[in-house]
Amino acid sequence: MREGWKRVPLGDVLKLRTERSHSVKTLLSVTADRGVIPQSESGRRDSSSADKSLYWDVHPGDVVYNTMRMWQGVSGLADEGGIVSPAYTVCEPVEGTYNGFLRWLLKDPGLVAKFLNRSQGLVSDTWNLKYSEFKKIEVTLPPLVEQQRIAEILHEVDTQIQRSLIRQEKLQVVAAAETAALMRSTSEGDSVEWTVLEEVAHISAGVTLGNDEAGDGATSLPYLRVANVQDGYIDTSHVKTVAVRSCDVDRFSLAKGDVLLTEGGDLDKLGRGGVWDGRINPCLHQNHVFKVRCRPAAYRPDFLASYLASPRGKSYFLSVAKQTTNLASINSSQVKKAPVPLVPLVEQDRIVASVAEWKEQLVSASREVEKLRLLRSALLDDLLTGKVRIPVNA
Repeated sequence: MREGWKRVPLGDVLKLRTERSHSVKTLLSVTADRGVIPQSESGRRDSSSADKSLYWDVHPGDVVYNTMRMWQGVSGLADEGGIVSPAYTVCEPVEGTYNGFLRWLLKDPGLVAKFLNRSQGLVSDTWNLKYSEFKKIEVTLPPLVEQQRIAEILHEVDTQIQRSLIRQEKLQVVAAAETAALMRSTSEGDSVEWTVLEEVAHISAGVTLGNDEAGDGATSLPYLRVANVQDGYIDTSHVKTVAVRSCDVDRFSLAKGDVLLTEGGDLDKLGRGGVWDGRINPCLHQNHVFKVRCRPAAYRPDFLASYLASPRGKSYFLSVAKQTTNLASINSSQVKKAPVPLVPLVEQDRIVASVAEWKEQLVSASREVEKLRLLRSALLDDLLTGKVRIPVNA
């Protein structure tokens, strides 16, 4: 063990808070990327109970984790007070520890693996990490001043990531507006001819996740899910792996130029489309993401993805989607019957060239986020384990 570091159980540094005074009534949520934030800023529908008498108090500086998703490392540090549902566990850092450091410590992949081992439940949907188990897990703590310096370094990288994400979101808005204007010029008017998507492309669903039938001969490969598909591009900053039978690899593999289309989820995720650039090979797609492979003589992939992401393309999916509250989904038959304009290839090429600059900026922003996340991951490993010591002033 590094000089000055000590081995302690988590219960010695994070005490369970079980208060229900509700002096501050702001409803909080815990997200994987942004930590503890007001539920109103999460982008998710409010599914909280009308009766919040059993909700836990959260004080500024508390560490909060999702009891049923701690095996995925879903935790964060509260910057403000509020309340959270009983699905969360609220912990108060003890004196002599720096809460900013504890925030990052709980993200350590090695520690998250221990959370998984201690979680209880029959299947992943019901796994939960009770505080009685959480508090027994041992961690290694550096001296307080070193905790503060480590937290400062990781916070700076995280701030850069958030800035890059904001830039990425702004570019998405501008690119969508430019693309919509171009699509209106090609899809409006009485002279425009139309067909359905299955006439110009082959549509197929992807691999089912959590399928235990892969067997001993399975191959673990990266795959793209709904979260990876954005309007107009594919985000590869968070790519997971899935076990699949070797004989199914070709069936679910992506080729450069394939258009990916999302089945649904939240309303803003319905019918997102982007073109796969083949940067990860082989790579699969999950069953909630349709693979649309254009017939070269009929359609350009970039043009199709841009059209499907345009207001007119989106309106069709919204009109046929099965909706419940804020959730919506489409099936393969509806995708196949999606109306698309018959546009000459030379005109498609012109439009593709016009939006290429915006797409390149989006891809660049996505790669910047990916690079920063890799840096943060490397720093987590080096700093939280003591592999690299941070010079501190006495």
